[in-house]
Amino acid sequence: MGEIWVSKNMDKNWIIEEAKKVDRSKDVVTLENPETKAYLDRILLQKFWPTICSCFEGSDYAYSLEPHLESELSFSLERSITFMLFDGNRAFFRGKLRCSKDAWMIESDFFLPLSADNDPRVLFEILGNSRFRGNPPTLMVNREAEHDYFQIDFHNGWGESWAENSEQKIEDALKKVIKINLEMYAFSREGISLDDVGRFLTIVYGVYESF
Repeated sequence: MGEIWVSKNMDKNWIIEEAKKVDRSKDVVTLENPETKAYLDRILLQKFWPTICSCFEGSDYAYSLEPHLESELSFSLERSITFMLFDGNRAFFRGKLRCSKDAWMIESDFFLPLSADNDPRVLFEILGNSRFRGNPPTLMVNREAEHDYFQIDFHNGWGESWAENSEQKIEDALKKVIKINLEMYAFSREGISLDDVGRFLTIVYGVYESF
Protein backbone atom coordinates (compact mmCIF):
# COMPACT_ATOMS: atom_id res chain seq x y z
CA MET A 1 0.00 0.00 0.00
CA GLY A 2 2.81 2.39 0.97
CA GLU A 3 1.76 5.85 -0.16
CA ILE A 4 -1.96 6.42 0.28
CA TRP A 5 -3.80 7.42 -2.88
CA VAL A 6 -6.53 10.04 -2.59
CA SER A 7 -8.38 11.42 -5.60
CA LYS A 8 -7.92 15.16 -6.12
CA ASN A 9 -11.38 15.21 -7.66
CA MET A 10 -13.10 13.62 -4.70
CA ASP A 11 -16.62 14.91 -4.40
CA LYS A 12 -16.63 17.34 -1.50
CA ASN A 13 -20.36 16.78 -1.05
CA TRP A 14 -20.11 13.06 -0.35
CA ILE A 15 -21.40 13.57 3.20
CA ILE A 16 -24.60 15.13 1.88
CA GLU A 17 -25.04 12.42 -0.73
CA GLU A 18 -24.49 9.61 1.78
CA ALA A 19 -26.79 11.26 4.29
CA LYS A 20 -29.62 11.06 1.73
CA LYS A 21 -29.33 7.25 1.75
CA VAL A 22 -29.63 6.64 5.50
CA ASP A 23 -32.59 5.06 7.24
CA ARG A 24 -34.29 7.99 8.93
CA SER A 25 -36.02 5.69 11.41
CA LYS A 26 -32.67 5.09 13.12
CA ASP A 27 -31.38 7.27 15.95
CA VAL A 28 -27.71 6.78 15.04
CA VAL A 29 -26.18 6.51 11.57
CA THR A 30 -22.65 6.14 10.21
CA LEU A 31 -21.53 7.95 7.06
CA GLU A 32 -18.65 6.43 5.08
CA ASN A 33 -16.71 8.08 2.29
CA PRO A 34 -17.54 5.75 -0.64
CA GLU A 35 -14.28 6.46 -2.45
CA THR A 36 -12.16 5.59 0.57
CA LYS A 37 -14.30 2.51 1.23
CA ALA A 38 -13.89 1.29 -2.35
CA TYR A 39 -10.13 1.90 -2.19
CA LEU A 40 -9.69 -0.10 1.02
CA ASP A 41 -11.87 -2.92 -0.32
CA ARG A 42 -9.73 -3.14 -3.45
CA ILE A 43 -6.59 -3.45 -1.35
CA LEU A 44 -8.15 -6.22 0.77
CA LEU A 45 -9.65 -8.16 -2.14
CA GLN A 46 -7.03 -7.77 -4.83
CA LYS A 47 -3.84 -7.79 -2.78
CA PHE A 48 -4.45 -9.90 0.32
CA TRP A 49 -7.42 -12.19 -0.31
CA PRO A 50 -5.45 -14.23 -2.94
CA THR A 51 -2.66 -14.71 -0.37
CA ILE A 52 -5.16 -16.00 2.20
CA CYS A 53 -6.74 -18.39 -0.31
CA SER A 54 -3.37 -19.75 -1.43
CA CYS A 55 -2.57 -20.65 2.19
CA PHE A 56 -5.95 -22.33 2.71
CA GLU A 57 -5.78 -24.31 -0.53
CA GLY A 58 -2.79 -26.23 0.77
CA SER A 59 -4.62 -27.43 3.87
CA ASP A 60 -6.96 -30.42 4.33
CA TYR A 61 -9.72 -28.31 5.86
CA ALA A 62 -12.72 -26.43 4.55
CA TYR A 63 -12.49 -22.67 4.48
CA SER A 64 -14.64 -19.65 3.73
CA LEU A 65 -14.80 -19.42 -0.06
CA GLU A 66 -16.26 -15.93 -0.19
CA PRO A 67 -14.55 -12.95 1.46
CA HIS A 68 -16.55 -11.23 4.18
CA LEU A 69 -15.98 -7.47 4.21
CA GLU A 70 -17.30 -5.10 6.82
CA SER A 71 -16.62 -1.78 8.49
CA GLU A 72 -15.14 -1.63 11.97
CA LEU A 73 -16.02 0.81 14.73
CA SER A 74 -13.15 3.28 14.65
CA PHE A 75 -12.29 6.97 14.63
CA SER A 76 -11.44 6.65 10.93
CA LEU A 77 -12.94 4.54 8.16
CA GLU A 78 -11.61 1.03 8.66
CA ARG A 79 -12.55 -1.99 6.56
CA SER A 80 -11.86 -5.61 7.43
CA ILE A 81 -11.85 -9.01 5.75
CA THR A 82 -12.59 -12.13 7.81
CA PHE A 83 -11.45 -15.67 6.97
CA MET A 84 -12.04 -19.00 8.73
CA LEU A 85 -10.97 -22.65 8.74
CA PHE A 86 -13.39 -25.50 9.49
CA ASP A 87 -13.13 -29.16 10.42
CA GLY A 88 -16.57 -30.39 9.38
CA ASN A 89 -19.08 -27.87 10.67
CA ARG A 90 -16.77 -26.67 13.40
CA ALA A 91 -14.62 -23.55 13.04
CA PHE A 92 -11.23 -23.83 14.72
CA PHE A 93 -9.55 -20.69 13.37
CA ARG A 94 -10.76 -17.20 12.54
CA GLY A 95 -8.55 -14.46 11.16
CA LYS A 96 -9.22 -10.84 10.35
CA LEU A 97 -7.23 -8.22 8.46
CA ARG A 98 -8.23 -4.62 9.21
CA CYS A 99 -7.10 -1.64 7.13
CA SER A 100 -7.58 2.10 7.28
CA LYS A 101 -5.75 4.77 5.30
CA ASP A 102 -3.31 5.15 8.19
CA ALA A 103 -2.72 1.68 9.65
CA TRP A 104 -3.39 -2.06 9.48
CA MET A 105 -3.98 -4.86 11.98
CA ILE A 106 -4.16 -8.66 11.87
CA GLU A 107 -6.31 -10.45 14.45
CA SER A 108 -6.39 -14.21 15.00
CA ASP A 109 -8.52 -16.54 17.12
CA PHE A 110 -7.91 -20.24 17.71
CA PHE A 111 -10.58 -22.42 19.31
CA LEU A 112 -9.03 -25.45 21.00
CA PRO A 113 -11.54 -28.25 21.69
CA LEU A 114 -10.75 -30.86 24.34
CA SER A 115 -12.87 -33.83 25.34
CA ALA A 116 -14.31 -34.37 28.80
CA ASP A 117 -11.75 -37.11 29.53
CA ASN A 118 -8.72 -35.01 28.57
CA ASP A 119 -6.33 -34.62 31.50
CA PRO A 120 -7.56 -31.43 33.26
CA ARG A 121 -3.98 -30.60 34.27
CA VAL A 122 -3.44 -29.66 30.62
CA LEU A 123 -6.03 -26.91 30.99
CA PHE A 124 -4.29 -25.58 34.10
CA GLU A 125 -0.91 -25.57 32.36
CA ILE A 126 -2.28 -23.60 29.41
CA LEU A 127 -4.50 -21.15 31.26
CA GLY A 128 -1.91 -20.43 33.94
CA ASN A 129 1.04 -20.01 31.60
CA SER A 130 2.98 -16.87 32.45
CA ARG A 131 3.72 -16.05 28.80
CA PHE A 132 0.01 -15.32 28.26
CA ARG A 133 -0.08 -12.86 31.16
CA GLY A 134 -0.91 -9.82 29.05
CA ASN A 135 -3.61 -11.55 26.98
CA PRO A 136 -4.63 -14.85 28.61
CA PRO A 137 -6.72 -17.50 26.82
CA THR A 138 -10.25 -18.12 28.05
CA LEU A 139 -12.07 -21.35 28.92
CA MET A 140 -15.60 -22.41 28.03
CA VAL A 141 -17.39 -25.61 29.12
CA ASN A 142 -20.10 -27.23 27.03
CA ARG A 143 -21.73 -29.96 29.09
CA GLU A 144 -23.77 -31.14 26.09
CA ALA A 145 -20.75 -32.00 23.91
CA GLU A 146 -18.58 -34.83 25.22
CA HIS A 147 -15.90 -34.49 22.54
CA ASP A 148 -15.82 -30.69 22.73
CA TYR A 149 -16.53 -30.49 26.44
CA PHE A 150 -13.79 -27.91 27.01
CA GLN A 151 -12.89 -25.09 24.64
CA ILE A 152 -9.90 -22.83 25.17
CA ASP A 153 -9.95 -19.67 23.07
CA PHE A 154 -6.71 -17.93 22.10
CA HIS A 155 -6.80 -14.38 20.76
CA ASN A 156 -4.12 -12.06 19.49
CA GLY A 157 -3.81 -8.98 17.33
CA TRP A 158 -1.07 -6.66 16.22
CA GLY A 159 -0.59 -3.99 13.59
CA GLU A 160 1.39 -0.96 12.49
CA SER A 161 1.15 2.28 10.59
CA TRP A 162 1.56 2.00 6.83
CA ALA A 163 5.15 2.06 5.61
CA GLU A 164 6.99 1.35 2.38
CA ASN A 165 7.28 -2.39 3.10
CA SER A 166 3.87 -2.88 4.72
CA GLU A 167 2.31 -4.95 1.93
CA GLN A 168 5.07 -7.56 2.08
CA LYS A 169 4.98 -7.52 5.87
CA ILE A 170 1.23 -8.18 5.87
CA GLU A 171 1.55 -11.04 3.37
CA ASP A 172 4.30 -12.65 5.44
CA ALA A 173 2.28 -12.21 8.64
CA LEU A 174 -0.85 -13.75 7.08
CA LYS A 175 1.12 -16.78 5.93
CA LYS A 176 2.68 -17.20 9.37
CA VAL A 177 -0.62 -16.85 11.24
CA ILE A 178 -2.41 -19.41 9.05
CA LYS A 179 0.52 -21.86 9.13
CA ILE A 180 0.82 -21.78 12.92
CA ASN A 181 -2.91 -22.16 13.51
CA LEU A 182 -2.98 -25.17 11.19
CA GLU A 183 -0.08 -26.68 13.15
CA MET A 184 -1.88 -26.02 16.44
CA TYR A 185 -4.99 -27.83 15.26
CA ALA A 186 -3.10 -30.76 13.73
CA PHE A 187 -1.18 -31.24 16.99
CA SER A 188 -4.25 -31.02 19.23
CA ARG A 189 -6.81 -32.81 17.07
CA GLU A 190 -6.73 -36.01 19.13
CA GLY A 191 -6.37 -34.21 22.44
CA ILE A 192 -3.29 -33.10 24.38
CA SER A 193 -1.52 -35.15 27.01
CA LEU A 194 0.36 -33.62 29.91
CA ASP A 195 3.62 -34.77 28.31
CA ASP A 196 2.72 -32.99 25.06
CA VAL A 197 1.53 -29.69 26.46
CA GLY A 198 5.02 -28.15 26.33
CA ARG A 199 5.42 -28.90 22.63
CA PHE A 200 1.93 -27.58 21.94
CA LEU A 201 2.70 -24.33 23.72
CA THR A 202 5.91 -23.93 21.73
CA ILE A 203 3.75 -23.84 18.58
CA VAL A 204 1.25 -21.46 20.21
CA TYR A 205 3.96 -18.97 21.16
CA GLY A 206 4.58 -18.29 17.47
CA VAL A 207 1.44 -16.14 17.41
CA TYR A 208 -0.30 -15.92 20.75
CA GLU A 209 2.22 -15.25 23.50
CA SER A 210 1.95 -11.92 25.28
CA PHE A 211 4.46 -10.64 27.81
